[in-house]
Amino acid sequence: MLSPSIQSATPRDLVVSEDLLQKYDKPGPRYTSYPTAPEWQDNFRDIEFRMALSEAAQHGNKPLSVYVHIPFCWERCLFCGCNVVISKRQDVADKYLDYVEKELAMGAAALKQRNKVKQLHWGGGTPTYLTVPQIKFLFNAISRHFDISSDAEIALEVDPRVTTKEQLETLRNLGFNRISMGVQDLEPTVQEIIHRNQTESETRKMYSLCRELGYTGINMDLIYGLPGQNATGWERTIDATIDMRPDRLAVYSYAHLPNAIKHQRRLESEPRPNALEKLMLFSLARRKFLEAGYRAIGMDHFALPTDELAMAMDERRLHRNFMGYTVVPAADMAGFGVSSISEIGGAYAQNEKRPAMYYKMLDNEQFPTHCGVKLSEDDIIRRWLIRQLMCNFHLDINEINNRFNINYDEYFSLEESELTNYYEEGFLAHNNDCLTVLPLGQVFIRNICMTFDKYLRQKEHFNKFSRTV
Repeated sequence: MLSPSIQSATPRDLVVSEDLLQKYDKPGPRYTSYPTAPEWQDNFRDIEFRMALSEAAQHGNKPLSVYVHIPFCWERCLFCGCNVVISKRQDVADKYLDYVEKELAMGAAALKQRNKVKQLHWGGGTPTYLTVPQIKFLFNAISRHFDISSDAEIALEVDPRVTTKEQLETLRNLGFNRISMGVQDLEPTVQEIIHRNQTESETRKMYSLCRELGYTGINMDLIYGLPGQNATGWERTIDATIDMRPDRLAVYSYAHLPNAIKHQRRLESEPRPNALEKLMLFSLARRKFLEAGYRAIGMDHFALPTDELAMAMDERRLHRNFMGYTVVPAADMAGFGVSSISEIGGAYAQNEKRPAMYYKMLDNEQFPTHCGVKLSEDDIIRRWLIRQLMCNFHLDINEINNRFNINYDEYFSLEESELTNYYEEGFLAHNNDCLTVLPLGQVFIRNICMTFDKYLRQKEHFNKFSRTV
C-alpha cells in the first residue's frame, strides 16, 4: 500500500502562495549529511580517520558502499559546484589512478576482513573522461582490494557529449548496471549561457545506447533556476525528457554561490529566475512528471512505479547517502580519490581537494583526509530522523523510540513546539504515533528538517547554504 504522502501528491496540492514562499524560502542544508559540512573539523585527519576505519573493521559481516571520485573534465560548465580538474590530456589521469589504487590498498588493509561491496559508484568530474584502458585499470584496482558482490549496484555518472559506445560496452562488461547522465536543460540558449552545449540528439542517442546495452535504473539530471531559463523552454525540456522515459529523474535547484564558487561569477550578469519563478519551474516539472506516471521520490527526485526506488519508498525503506537515493543501505561508505567523502565508523571524513596535496599525503603513507567529524549519539539519532523524513516523508515514532531507547516527546519537545507552524500550514500531520510530511510540506522538506538540526541554532551558519526553494 502506498504511503499517504504518495497517494495524495497531486498537482493541485502544489499550489504555493507567494507569501508562503517568501516566508519559508531561506538558506538551508540539503542534508546529504548530518551534521552538515560546516560542522566538520579541520583537525580530523589521518589518525582520526584510522580510528574510524578501525571501528568499521569490527563489523566484518556488514557490506560496504564504495565511492570513487574522478575529478577530470574536458571543460568547465559554469553552473557546476563539483570539485573538478580541467584538462585536455587524458594521460594526466594515469598518475591519479596510481594514487587512487594506493589509497584503495591502504583502506582495504585498515578495514581488514571487511571487504564485501554491495554498492559501487564512480562520480566526478566526468568518469567517462577516462580511456577504456584507464577504466579497466581502475575497476581491476578496486576488485583487487575489495570483493564486489555479484548482485552489487554498480553505477557511474556520464556526460553524453564525451561518452563513447566503446566506453559504455566496456563498463557494462565489467558489471556496471546503473547509469546517470547529466542533461540539465535541452534549450540551446540556456546551454550556451552555462557553457554546456549538449544537443537533444546527443542525449537521445546516449539514452538509447544505454537501453540497448542493458543498463537499468537509468537516471537523468535536470536543473531548474539556471540563467536564461523560462517556462516555455523548460517545458520543452520536460516534454522531451518524458518522451525518452528514463527510469529516474533528479530535478535539482541551481545553487548560485559565486562567493564560494568563483567561476559562477561569470554568470552574474545573466538573468536568472527569481525565487517565485524557480518554484514555478519546479512545480511545472513535478506536475508533468506526475501526470506522465512518475512517482515523487524523496527530495527533488522522481521514478517510474516499476523502478526499485519507487517500490522502496512505498515500503518506507528508501535510503540516501552521498551517492544519492538507494535501496542499498550499507552501514558504511568508503570514499576514494580527491574530495571524496567517507561515512564510516561513526564519522564523516572528506579527502583533500587539491591533487598535489592528495599525492603528498599518500606518499607519506597518510590517508589524505582533510576534514571530518566524529558523530555523537545525539548526531546519530538526529541523522536517522532527518533521513526518514528526507527519504520517506514519514517518521515512525515507536521505531525511533525503540531503536535509540528514547522518548520522542521528551527528547524533541523543543522541536515539536517549533513544528506548530508547519502543522498549521498543512505541511505535516502527527497522528497514530507517526509524523507524516504532507504533499505541500514536501516542497519545504528542507525547512522541516532544519527544525531538528541543533547546529542551526548557531545562526551564523545560514549563509553557507543554498536557498531551500
